[in-house]
Amino acid sequence: MLSSLSQTGQVTSILVIIVLVYVIAYRFLRFGNPLAMLFSAVIGGFCSGFGPFDVTRHIVEGSFTFINIILIIYMATVFIYIQKESKALDALVRDVIIHFHNWPKVLVVLLMFLIMLPPAFTGPGADGIFAFGMLVSSVLLSMGVPLVKTTAFVAIGGTLGVFAPPVNVPCMIIASGINMPYVGFMVPLLLVTIPVAVFSALFLCWNYVGPVDAEAVLKKLPPIPERMRGIRVYLPLIVVVGLMLSIRAFPHFFPPLGIPLIFTIGAIVAVIMAGKTDFMKVSREAFDDTFSINAILLAVGALVQIMALTGVRGLFVLAAITVPAVLLYLVIMFGFPLFAGVLTSFGAASVFGVPFMLALLGRDPIIATIGLSLIAVVGNIIPPTAVLGIPAAIVTGYKESYNNVVRVSLVPIIATLVFGIALVIFANAFRFLRF
Repeated sequence: MLSSLSQTGQVTSILVIIVLVYVIAYRFLRFGNPLAMLFSAVIGGFCSGFGPFDVTRHIVEGSFTFINIILIIYMATVFIYIQKESKALDALVRDVIIHFHNWPKVLVVLLMFLIMLPPAFTGPGADGIFAFGMLVSSVLLSMGVPLVKTTAFVAIGGTLGVFAPPVNVPCMIIASGINMPYVGFMVPLLLVTIPVAVFSALFLCWNYVGPVDAEAVLKKLPPIPERMRGIRVYLPLIVVVGLMLSIRAFPHFFPPLGIPLIFTIGAIVAVIMAGKTDFMKVSREAFDDTFSINAILLAVGALVQIMALTGVRGLFVLAAITVPAVLLYLVIMFGFPLFAGVLTSFGAASVFGVPFMLALLGRDPIIATIGLSLIAVVGNIIPPTAVLGIPAAIVTGYKESYNNVVRVSLVPIIATLVFGIALVIFANAFRFLRF
């Protein structure tokens, strides 16, 4: 039946079939996001006329597309979980409160950075929410911040952590899709992250933060082992960041270790600093907790491979290149985060981010990719999935309508989208961020 259609009609029909199969599998058969993607990819391949051998080969080949990102996420999570197991993360919160309780507005900004820290190193934002969300929310509530805004604060912190360097998975996915190495992103990502994070923290808390009773707040925090003091808390982070910077600053003296190996070295240092740590237990927990995200990456890789095989990806690219520029920008600014609200920022970056980037190749590719990833991560707090908004509500104990959290977050969300589309449109003008 499809053979009687034009080539564009055939590809469009395949796209419709893939979308329908995904919706049926996800919404009605309750397959879960990764299985629904794989199922739709398989059906799409068969409906295009390819046999079982070809479809299987491309499914397997595509599932390895993001294997390096999967290794980064896993080893970074092991590193963070060792820090969490040793109470080093709790010690960080204590140090921040002790040294900055007299400057409440500075304190709320630092609390935002604390939530961003784990996902900045691991990729998935839920790490920061579950590692620091309860501690940070208790501090904010004691400062007088309403529960709904505290929940928004935690959700936005986890979301911006996904965007922050050194591990920005949407950037990695888009860069991989256009065969661009993930090099030269660290400094511009940092320079974009800081103002967005500072604005979001201050906007949500400015009218509420007051004097902090440090002793009362510290009594609510978990006790810290005597061993985890001073350099033992910070040395693993110093080693990881130092290796990343040294490799780029002195490429002739440091071998290209790769980010997974750097986090492995950091994990070893963290184990030494922590003393008694059940490394195998932590590794299993990290595997279990990253399985859902890594499964999505495997499924997205297979789905994108099938889309490329059947011409659907080319249809996206053609549409992105041929539509008027204004329409393209509107779709990126408003449609992209909505897609991410369904597929997560990782899935949207792969399915839609790559075609968008191919349509923007006349601009500075690093800055444009950063702009696209900034817009994509906003989808993590947008319904229906709200993959970081819902966990934030869980850890803060917010039980009312999640739409209230989105409502109080609208100004930071809009500011982030405006900043992101400005980076996309004026990517060449923002090239100075790469100094």
